[in-house]
Amino acid sequence: MKALLILIICALIQFSVTAQNIQNTQNILKISDTKTSHLVCPDKVNYVQAGDYSIIQAEVVPELSNLIRVKAVQPFNKPTSLTVVCADHIYSFELQYGNDAPITYPIETFDSQKAMTFSGKMMPDYLFKDLCDQVLDKHKVQFRKRKTEKDGIKIRLNSIHLKNDALFFELQITNKTNMAYDVESFNFWITDKKKAKATNVQEYQVFPQYQRNKVQRIPGEVTVREVFVIEKMTIPDQRILKIEINEKALGNTGRKLTFSLKNKDILKARSLK
Repeated sequence: MKALLILIICALIQFSVTAQNIQNTQNILKISDTKTSHLVCPDKVNYVQAGDYSIIQAEVVPELSNLIRVKAVQPFNKPTSLTVVCADHIYSFELQYGNDAPITYPIETFDSQKAMTFSGKMMPDYLFKDLCDQVLDKHKVQFRKRKTEKDGIKIRLNSIHLKNDALFFELQITNKTNMAYDVESFNFWITDKKKAKATNVQEYQVFPQYQRNKVQRIPGEVTVREVFVIEKMTIPDQRILKIEINEKALGNTGRKLTFSLKNKDILKARSLK
């Protein structure tokens, strides 16, 4: 009987501590209809959703993508909710009305959960990001002959890595000119090695699941590195993987560079831990 009582008391204590911890970690924001409050985020805001837009206004500031302005439309009694996703974290708030609402809230001072944002079926974006950073931290060139150069722009495959069902292609692009190279697109195509007749060419585009740095511009005299994640594959005989970079310019006058990989190159992918 004593043992049973002790177990019940321990369970009640544990429940009380857990409830207290939940209450202490609850994110509460006070807002007012007489002044505007702002949530300051460490990165671009990906998602904002308020519980009841009839009583509150919540939106990303167009000029500053890491800033959210929140204001009450009118005084309200019942609390409502606000959900924000930024920097791969989800922040959930309870909004309460109060004239003493602060003007600025640093969002990193609140509790959050890891955002399981999926680009595809392989793994969450935050894992893609961490693995791409591992690739970029290695600074090792695995392939020296898989490259091309044209009009002062050079693109080269540095390495291929593998994690589960994901292939990580690390590209290095160097601008040897003084004029910036504005990237229109990176493209990956599986196509025939030989093109005897245009009508006989069969090719299809491979779309990356993730791109680490989303490179859009390569300034003059600068080298950048980028990592693309593609679902694992092998290339049939007599076919190649063509990698292409296109420049954004007036009237289709941009510089276009392509080079190709063989199946044996992909089979040399190194494992990521």
